[in-house]
Amino acid sequence: MKTKKTSMIPLVTLTTRDIKRFLRIWTQSLIPPMLTSILFILIFGYSLGSRISEVEGVSYLNFILPGLLMMGVIMSAYMAASFSLFIQKFQRSIEELLVAPIAYWQIIAGTTIAAMLRSFIVGLGILVVSILFTSIQIHNIFILLAFIILISMLFSFAGIATALWAKNFDQMNIFSTFLITPLTYLGGVFYSIKMLPQPWTTIAKFNPILYMIDGFRYGFIGVSDIPIIYSLAVVLSLTIIFFVMCVWMFKTGYKLRT
Repeated sequence: MKTKKTSMIPLVTLTTRDIKRFLRIWTQSLIPPMLTSILFILIFGYSLGSRISEVEGVSYLNFILPGLLMMGVIMSAYMAASFSLFIQKFQRSIEELLVAPIAYWQIIAGTTIAAMLRSFIVGLGILVVSILFTSIQIHNIFILLAFIILISMLFSFAGIATALWAKNFDQMNIFSTFLITPLTYLGGVFYSIKMLPQPWTTIAKFNPILYMIDGFRYGFIGVSDIPIIYSLAVVLSLTIIFFVMCVWMFKTGYKLRT
């Protein structure tokens, strides 16, 4: 008995379409997050860096750089996936995908791969520009790659889930404005949680983005506030949860089928 093979043409087509979309508007999709990170480097890295000699044995600029890079990756992955899918939903072109012979996982994968690529380009751009301001050191390249891949994938899935949930553009901005952005700024980008008094040190550990930034920072400078295995476990668990959520939402037609 022959096994029916799944064509990879839809996956390649969907991925290529989204990549061409964000490359076409590169001044809006790639430049702003890079520019924001550069401004943070100039403002915090130099103004505060001149007053704070070292944090965890490294210069203040080198300490905040992994967090700034991760901020760019997180927001780029989330915005790319959420707005790509929401625009299709808003224009009702997603209905054509739902009735076409395309597997749900291919729609999710196509959107995710393109969003991850956009976040990688932004992250690489921030890293290249950072070389002009400080020397870059990499403690563990494998930890670094593991975190950037998992985190970009996680927020791509989160973007897809948001796009399926949202009914309008106002709801699209709820998670990025009132959840992702505050948690990112409170996730140890500009400070070590060891610098916080109790009970804020304990409270900070309930912030999932803290584990992402802390683990990514370990890959760069070899210093972390939380054991790396805990950070990796949190990121991996959240990635799986959001992937399962995306598959469930597509399979049930959540806010897609009327």
